[in-house]
Amino acid sequence: MRKSILGMILAGGEGTRLSPLTTKRAKPAVPFGGKYRIIDFVLSNFVNSGIHSLFVLTQFRSQSMSEHIINGWNMSSLMKGQFVVPVPAQMQGGDKRWYEGTADAIWQNIHLLQDFTPDLVAVFGGDHIYKMDISQMAKFHAKRDALATIAALPIPIDEGSRFGIIQVDEDWRITGFQEKPDHPTEIPGMPGYCLASMGNYVFDSKWLYKSLKADSQNPDSHHDFGHDILPPAVESGRLYAYNFFENKIPGSDVSKDNYWRDVGTLKSYYDSNMDLKEADPQLDLYGSGWPIHTYNSPLPPAKFVHDEHHPDGRTRIGHATNSIVCDGCIVSGSSVKESILSSEVHVHSFSSIDSCIILNSVEIFENCKIKNAIIDKHVILPPGTVIGYDRQADESRYHVVDLCEEQGTWLTVIEKNHSRVSKDTKTTVLTI
Repeated sequence: MRKSILGMILAGGEGTRLSPLTTKRAKPAVPFGGKYRIIDFVLSNFVNSGIHSLFVLTQFRSQSMSEHIINGWNMSSLMKGQFVVPVPAQMQGGDKRWYEGTADAIWQNIHLLQDFTPDLVAVFGGDHIYKMDISQMAKFHAKRDALATIAALPIPIDEGSRFGIIQVDEDWRITGFQEKPDHPTEIPGMPGYCLASMGNYVFDSKWLYKSLKADSQNPDSHHDFGHDILPPAVESGRLYAYNFFENKIPGSDVSKDNYWRDVGTLKSYYDSNMDLKEADPQLDLYGSGWPIHTYNSPLPPAKFVHDEHHPDGRTRIGHATNSIVCDGCIVSGSSVKESILSSEVHVHSFSSIDSCIILNSVEIFENCKIKNAIIDKHVILPPGTVIGYDRQADESRYHVVDLCEEQGTWLTVIEKNHSRVSKDTKTTVLTI
């Protein structure tokens, strides 16, 4: 018998390590890959898996994400149980508090579970980049009559100290947990590897309700799944780990099914975006079998203009190489390479863009030289702006982090709505 599944996505994290990209938006709402937001990946995983009943639990700076879900994920259907609904923190209970942990976030919204009465509840995070057929994990869970199943990622044992590690037996039944251990336990039959929790869970709904109710009454609890709910249940023998490496995406290259990235820092966010522009990317967004859905604005196609050679030796050619360029962009007599341009980016003549992520509605005027940068939405850069070539100058104006210490490279991040252009410049220096 097919079991009904309710998806509850935790999307309330502040994402402080991604600042300034998260100064005005929640981490799952940060744009990614030119046309998406981070949360689009987990939402697409659910929908593509045939799970269409989804609540997205928001909390900090949730306005842009709520608007994105309402505009881009409106599943207009007459069929009962098909919805994607953002749920702001409602401070249930007498003390009117924010969510105190992952378990508390679900408990404060337990009325949603009671109204829907599903057989299983899938609780997933909203801030990772990956493809996953969640229905395969649910079948694994049901076949073993599990109380809870945790999605897990085999990683080299020398990386285990950075993760919560799951200990399992030969049948992948969970026998214990280790929090960022110095000496992680190896996976049976996989020497050199340990098992990292992905923070994604499938629960038996009745057991989940009882566990959350008991936890809510414990004043000493952190109200966290990994810390308080799951460890005491190990002795039941009905907790399992699901091997993410065994998850197969329909119609995809099997060698690419294991891509999973935590984009929790500016460097990891930058690197994950840069992965997409490779000729043969590990995360393939071009296959039709597992589309990543998102809101699509009614924008014109990208345009590349000018092919001129000036007497002074300069060339005015609009072109892009090894790059992703989205709708509404104009690359006007300028060079773009190894970069990602989100929608409505305008790069004016004689400018060069190298190894950059440029988000929506950015205007870069003439004779600019920019490399190794993330430029957030609605930024205007005046003629002659230079970024990425003088670290001291960048640090005096923008946010800078190390990109590769060995090579002495850095990443410059410009926050949303930053502008150094006067009104006169905006109106007079608009040559195409």
